[in-house]
Amino acid sequence: MLAAWLKQHFRLVWWMLFAAAAVPAMWLAGAYWRHGLGENPLEAMLHTTGKAAMIMLIFTLVITPLRRSLTLLSKQIHARYGKRLSDWNWLVRLRRLFGLWCSAYALVHCWLFLEFDLGYDWDAIMLEVREKPYLLAGAFAVLLLFPLAATSTRGMMKRLGKHWFTLHTLTYAVAVLGLLHFWWLVKPGDWRPMPYTIAIGALFGYRLLLRMGLLRPWSGSNGLEAPERQTGFPATATGEIGRG
Repeated sequence: MLAAWLKQHFRLVWWMLFAAAAVPAMWLAGAYWRHGLGENPLEAMLHTTGKAAMIMLIFTLVITPLRRSLTLLSKQIHARYGKRLSDWNWLVRLRRLFGLWCSAYALVHCWLFLEFDLGYDWDAIMLEVREKPYLLAGAFAVLLLFPLAATSTRGMMKRLGKHWFTLHTLTYAVAVLGLLHFWWLVKPGDWRPMPYTIAIGALFGYRLLLRMGLLRPWSGSNGLEAPERQTGFPATATGEIGRG
């Protein structure tokens, strides 16, 4: 009955995940005040915020396949609750949480670089961008996150209608740009971006199989909440960065 307990205690789950998502920020703040960021504090802060942004982005993309997997698992083990996709609708409502944390970490990552590395010297910034393509990829990723975060509410979803779904496919472009930023940043032979690449590649592969018809679509495969059996209301969508 874990599925039922999680749904019944959604607010508790939300706050627990909020606190977990805040851990990198709290660690950085504590390490900064203790002077525990090592010989290169800026590098430590940039790496921590960049990786945190990538992890939050992966969490937004994993929601839909996770819902499907949990539904199938519940059927396989003959669970009393969790066999309907609607039993996991609460997962959809977590996606905005992860998306906004992704935007926050990416924005802080960008600010740290502009503030402490370049000092807002725009001539130096343009020179760096021309010489280091990973900066351009990162800048585009951050810029694309702004409209996604700004339109992540239910109100904006209603205003934009079908255009909201088109806009939020930019999440996939953000993921690709984020990976390019990471790979171009590290030196040849440094495989730190590989786990993120494998995770995002698997999630993209899943969506490609759906698009090609090799996986049969189901209610909720588009990222929407599934109809609740007891009410009969049509599926609704919760505004969040990354609808898939």
